[in-house]
Amino acid sequence: MNRWLLIITCLIIFTGCKKSDNVAANVNAQAAIDDQKIASYIKANNLAAIHVGAPKVDTIGVWYMIEDPGTVPVLYTSSTTITIGFTAKTLGGGVFADNSTTTGVYPAYILGQTIKGWQLGIQSSKINKGGKIRILMASRYAYGPYPQSQYGLAANSILDFEMNIFNVTN
Repeated sequence: MNRWLLIITCLIIFTGCKKSDNVAANVNAQAAIDDQKIASYIKANNLAAIHVGAPKVDTIGVWYMIEDPGTVPVLYTSSTTITIGFTAKTLGGGVFADNSTTTGVYPAYILGQTIKGWQLGIQSSKINKGGKIRILMASRYAYGPYPQSQYGLAANSILDFEMNIFNVTN
């Protein structure tokens, strides 16, 4: 009886390990595809994009361009509330969300509760209040392999955000 239990346990463990290797391989393969597409897009459009990166952090998939630095310096933390107007597109594609044309009322977000690409791009750029920034992000820093039907986004969509930073509150 104990032998059968040991054999079944080993089979479960080895089967589980194989599945996790496939997930890691898929994530790495998609990361390479995304990074290549972003690099090609930046080069083809002659963009002066700055790569977000820090030691021991894999952030090659996030780039930003400061279009207007703004006027009031701020300190960003994960609990910072940002009020922004933005246009969101897929890389080289159509707009899927746009609140930049509304007047006076813009959404506020707690930075630590936004997608990782926003967090990395905004904090790394140190964009000032009143500034305008553009962030390009690989799918792994947005919604990853999960389609977002409410926006009409396919899985692994590479995103391009243009953002106006109206207010920053700590």
